[in-house]
Amino acid sequence: MQYRDSYSFAPGLTPAVRFLLIGTTAAYLLQALADRLTGGAFTELFSLSLGGLLRLELWQPLTYLFLHGGLWHLILNMLGLFFFGPETERTIGARRFLALYFACGILAGLGWILISGSSMLPCVGASGAIFGVLGAFAGLFPQRQVTLLVFFVIPVSLRARTLAIALGLFSLLAIVSQPGQIAYAAHLVGGLAGYLYGRYGVNQGFDFRAFNPRRWWNDLRWRWQRRKFKVLRESDRDWESGTEEPPSSQEVDEVLAKISKWGLGRLTPRDRDILDRASRRR
Repeated sequence: MQYRDSYSFAPGLTPAVRFLLIGTTAAYLLQALADRLTGGAFTELFSLSLGGLLRLELWQPLTYLFLHGGLWHLILNMLGLFFFGPETERTIGARRFLALYFACGILAGLGWILISGSSMLPCVGASGAIFGVLGAFAGLFPQRQVTLLVFFVIPVSLRARTLAIALGLFSLLAIVSQPGQIAYAAHLVGGLAGYLYGRYGVNQGFDFRAFNPRRWWNDLRWRWQRRKFKVLRESDRDWESGTEEPPSSQEVDEVLAKISKWGLGRLTPRDRDILDRASRRR
């Protein structure tokens, strides 16, 4: 799959995003009505908590995504889905978008239970899934400029990857310093899962092989090391031998791709020679 940075947000909602917007809003209205009739028993039954899972209420990791703690909670989450969901869905398709949304939401809820010290309390809201969509967007389009309205007034533009990192760091710090009612752990886990999928797993779907820690490490290390390499032009004449030709950029890219996928151990003598010649400077 290829993506051209000239694409922009197309008008109109995509099918999966429309379904989630309507379904989540309808579920919130049902929640508000049912809680008035049952004294909050509806939210207690369908929200996520460690106690509920221990009682084998196994639907909770899914149903808690459709409940919210108030109108503003719902509005903010649906705004995030509205702005970041459609283009992500157009890129990966409706079925994979729904799988991404619910997988990130479920992982976020379970991560909150494992990390949070207040996991006996109920958790509601689609925030973990929304952070997953935002993370996937940042993984797919890391250099895309995103404009936010701080306090709904001040416009601030930054790259999508920068926004995802900033929100992740804020959530991590909040887990340590501000434990409370907001499920920051769910935000962090959902966002991280979405980013890893968008960055590494889109072309292979949810193939486990796409989530290879060794491959991530090799990829990050050699992207960093690549800055040291310089492909010399044919006009450059400071080689040790006057007959030695500099490697082409295509040859260097092929070797770096092999390192990223297999590591240094799979390099041939010719591959090492290409890297050696590419790293020489005038």
